[in-house]
Formats: sequence, structure tokens, C-alpha cells
Amino acid sequence: MTVVRVCLLLLLLVSLPSFATKGFAIDDEFKITTVFLVRHAEKGDEPRQDPPLIEKGVARSQELARLLSAAHIKAIFTSQFLRTKQTAEPLAKQLGLRATAFALKSNPAKPREIAVESTTELANKILEHSGESVLVVGHTNSIPDLIKMLGGDVVPTIDEKTFDDLFVVTVFGKGKAKVVQMKYGSAE
Repeated sequence: MTVVRVCLLLLLLVSLPSFATKGFAIDDEFKITTVFLVRHAEKGDEPRQDPPLIEKGVARSQELARLLSAAHIKAIFTSQFLRTKQTAEPLAKQLGLRATAFALKSNPAKPREIAVESTTELANKILEHSGESVLVVGHTNSIPDLIKMLGGDVVPTIDEKTFDDLFVVTVFGKGKAKVVQMKYGSAE
């Protein structure tokens, strides 16, 4: 077992019991759900609307598969874009899962923001996997809103040039979650 996997496992195991002592109480009827969130890996420039991963991005997607191969992931969600699907593909293949793509719709008033309805739909699909682990591959403008909707105690801002963030959101009640931010793969 690699050092990263051991650290991830220890971090999750150590963090869970401390929720109650830090003002977090686990709902009796709620099964703890673990959500791994990453931004898509490095992408090309063309075609502008839906570019594929570049070589560095493919390598990162393979590192993600290696890192999360023992995380007992039961579902994988991506956006409709090729770069998110390609980021999830190695892990999905390895686990024998099929990634579910969600159409992220823009907020008509602010085109760079994701519509609340899209985020709500995805959050509800994640919560259908109560008691399980899921992976979400998204974008700089979708991951923070999803973390907030899941009840995350920390909502990150993701830089457009950053591809190595891994957010582990432990949902332990409706609207109650603990967020841990880590890095994976090689640095930019």
C-alpha cells in the first residue's frame, strides 16, 4: 500500500470520530457517504468547446485510478464534457463501473456559473448512494457549489491552472459534511 493511500485512509479514519467533538453530530438515520471530487485533468486547447485530455492529463487520470482503486467507489459522476469523462475512464474501467454524465447547465444570468438546478440534481444523485463512496469529476465552477450543497464546512476556490486538487467530502447528515483537501499526481 502506497504512502498516499495509507495517509488518506488514516486521515479519514482519524477525522470521522472527531466530528462529534468539533460540533458535528452524525444523524442517527443517515449513513455516512464519502464523496471524492476532482477537477478534470489537464486538457488541450482545441476544439475550444470540448477539448480532450493531453498526455499529462491522461497520466493524471491514471494516477487518480491508482489512488482511488481501493476506496470502494460504487458510482462515478462526470459532466457531459469529454475531459471529465476521460479523467474518470481509467478508474471506471478498473472497477467495472460506468460513469454517469450529467448535463451541467449554465445560470442564464451569469453564464460562467452553473445553474442551481444542475447542482441540486447531482447532489441528489450522490445522496442516493448513502453509505457508499462516489467519485465526481467536475470543473472549477461546479465543484465548489456541489461541496456547499452537500453541506461542506469549507468551500474551496479552484484556480483555472490547478489540476491536482482532491477533495474528500464526508457527508454525515443532510446538509452536514466535513471537507478535506489534498493533492494527487505530480504538481503543475
